[in-house]
Formats: sequence, C-alpha cells, structure tokens
Amino acid sequence: MTTRANPLLLLHTWGGDAATWEPALRHLGAGGRHLKALDLPGHGARAAEPFTVDGAVSTALSASADVLHPVDVVGSGLGALVALALAQRHPDRVRSLTLVGFPPAGGAEAARRPADTRAALNRDGAALFARNYVDSTLLSADPAHRDLLRRSMAGTRPEVLIDSLRATLGWTAHTRPGPLGLPCQVLRGARDHRVPAAAADALAERLGGGSAVVPGAGHVAYLDEPEAFATALAAFHDGLRTAPAD
Repeated sequence: MTTRANPLLLLHTWGGDAATWEPALRHLGAGGRHLKALDLPGHGARAAEPFTVDGAVSTALSASADVLHPVDVVGSGLGALVALALAQRHPDRVRSLTLVGFPPAGGAEAARRPADTRAALNRDGAALFARNYVDSTLLSADPAHRDLLRRSMAGTRPEVLIDSLRATLGWTAHTRPGPLGLPCQVLRGARDHRVPAAAADALAERLGGGSAVVPGAGHVAYLDEPEAFATALAAFHDGLRTAPAD
C-alpha cells in the first residue's frame, strides 16, 4: 500500500469546522481515497464543548483509531497545532504529517492578539468579527468559500476563539522541538501574510521535513486554492516510499 492510499485526516483552521474542507474534498478524494474531516472541540457540531489541546488531540486520536492503517494527517492553523501534537504523542497512528499556515508569527503583536481579539468580539459581535476576519484573511474570490468560514467562525463561542487562539500562538508549550521521525512537510500559501516564509522553512528544518508552497493561496490555503492545495499534498504523498506490508 502506498502512503497516498492511507486515510487522510483533516483538521481545520482557527474558527473553522469540518465543513470548511468541503471545497477541497472532491480534489483530495480523487481515486476514492478515504477522507475524514473533524470538528475540533468547541467548533461545528461540538460547539458546546470547551477547547483544550489535550481534548483536541484525543478527538483526532479517536478518529484515527477508526481505520486500520496509520493516517496521513493534515492540519491548518489551529489544526496544525493539533496535528503536530498528535504526531508527537501518538506516532504509531500517524503515517505522515502536513502542517499548513503554520507556525504563527511571534513578537509583541502576537502577544497582544488575544486581548485585541477579545476587544473586537465585544465591540463588534461574532458575526461582524467573523466577516472582518475572513475579509482580511481569505483570498478566494468564491463567495461560497468565504461563507463557509464566516458561518463557522460566527457560530464559535468567543471563549473558544480566545482559548484556541492562545493555544495556537503558544504552540511551543504543547509540542517538542526536534525531528519527528516520520515524513512531514510544512505547506504555505504563496501569499500568506500571517506566516513568514522563513518561519515555515525553519519549522520544516526543525522537524526534519520539507517545505512547499501553494501558488496563489493565502493563509487558509485549502479554502483559497483547493485544487492547487490538493495537488501540492498529492505531490508530497506520491513522493513517499511504499509502506511495508502489514
């Protein structure tokens, strides 16, 4: 069995949910590949739950246990943090790892971002906050793509948005430095203004993996350019060695 034939576990971006993967699914599922997009705790159908990294990793682990083979895990933004923590804590369940739109920028501006986000939510309300965030982040011209993220973010409780944002910005507290010991890549939209190219390349080197770019995409590459995103992901998976027979 080739790595590309392994199930694909998809973990959504900050403020997103499983439905935000819909535009990419028909491209990612070419050839009948098994796909599983999750709602992380506090998001989508699990909106009533609190968000913690441990809870999110447990959710992803349960999903990976539903299939016979280790999974190829793909996480974007918040989902990338969860994917990395899953791969480090349960490497036996992960065949390969792709981190998208990650790592988050650091510095003084990042340190202020949770407080600024809370202030904007209090001032504008969830719906307007979501619209402003999507308008400043997504590059896709397709209104359906933009509506997917707007709806999911507007339906996410403010405390979940703040808790998950803090976790993402503080990702080094939940993960370990050093090579993963499994195939990995850091994938970045060519027009991502939230993740510097140098930071993505440095993370790839730190994890012992490679880096690649999705042409035309911004921070949420799987919504901006779903077909190009799927092409970049397939190139990574096709380049992996054939897995040994079980």
